[in-house]
Amino acid sequence: MTNAVILNFATGLLIGFIFEFTYRSIVGKKITKPLFINAIMYALSAVFLYFLYISELLFIYKILLIFVFTTTIEFIVFKTYFFFKKVELWNYSRHFLNYKGVICLRFSFYWLVVSLLYYYFILPFLV
Repeated sequence: MTNAVILNFATGLLIGFIFEFTYRSIVGKKITKPLFINAIMYALSAVFLYFLYISELLFIYKILLIFVFTTTIEFIVFKTYFFFKKVELWNYSRHFLNYKGVICLRFSFYWLVVSLLYYYFILPFLV
């Protein structure tokens, strides 16, 4: 199990870095290297998804837990980074149904979709 956790952490970190790099570069219209902390969100989510994958929970509970976990980890990473560095990693204040610009329903849904893609297309090869 330890190897699977490390493998999922590393895979999530790599995929997260690539995803953030691509997204930020396209949105910013220039090559933009993401902060390491951004990729950590993906790595932690990948480990969480691994534990859900091997659990015997009903699918609807897994969906709910994925939605809550990924949104919570996004909130915690933002608040922690802001507390120590006084820098906002992102700002969702212009998006509908946001909470203090830190999290919003739209990006929580995106997190859910990305997590399900990882769950169905990456995890089966890692487990």
